[in-house]
Amino acid sequence: MFKYLVSGLLGLSISFSGMANANSYALNQVYAELVGTQGEIAFPADFQRNLVHLGTTAVMSESMRVQNLNGIYTQAAAVEAYNSTGKWPDGTLFVKDVKLVSSERLTTGLVYHQQANDVFFVMIKDTQGRFANNPHWGEGWGWAMFDATPTVNVSESRAQCQACHAPRRDNDWLYTDQYPALLK
Repeated sequence: MFKYLVSGLLGLSISFSGMANANSYALNQVYAELVGTQGEIAFPADFQRNLVHLGTTAVMSESMRVQNLNGIYTQAAAVEAYNSTGKWPDGTLFVKDVKLVSSERLTTGLVYHQQANDVFFVMIKDTQGRFANNPHWGEGWGWAMFDATPTVNVSESRAQCQACHAPRRDNDWLYTDQYPALLK
């Protein structure tokens, strides 16, 4: 009986600890938590604990070796809103976590696994055009790039980020087709 009571209490404390972070990066709080008065975008350091993982893609080199792994994260509320309306709501936060990889032969075959941080990308949905004079904001999003030890946005402007997103410009700049299990 004692074992079940302890187990139940442990489960309860884990549930409450998860709830403590449930409001981090809430859609209506993203600007207060991550965006400065002039549109400076801060890095969401605890994104892996507070956002849902949409999926991971692998980028191959010309020699057909995995170069890096790209994990994509956003808020659960943003996914729910997108699945209901087909649009990303104001305050949607995306984090792309790019990892360097290494490989080794294991019993299952050649295995690639994350090795170290490479770069991070952050996008914040802006349906109100808040920072028209900031070069990192425009066309519905705030755009930022952070290096392996993320402290400040190191991109020159949104153009640097949008170059990679150009094939999905007509899809609100997003590669949502890569996450069919979570998105309608």
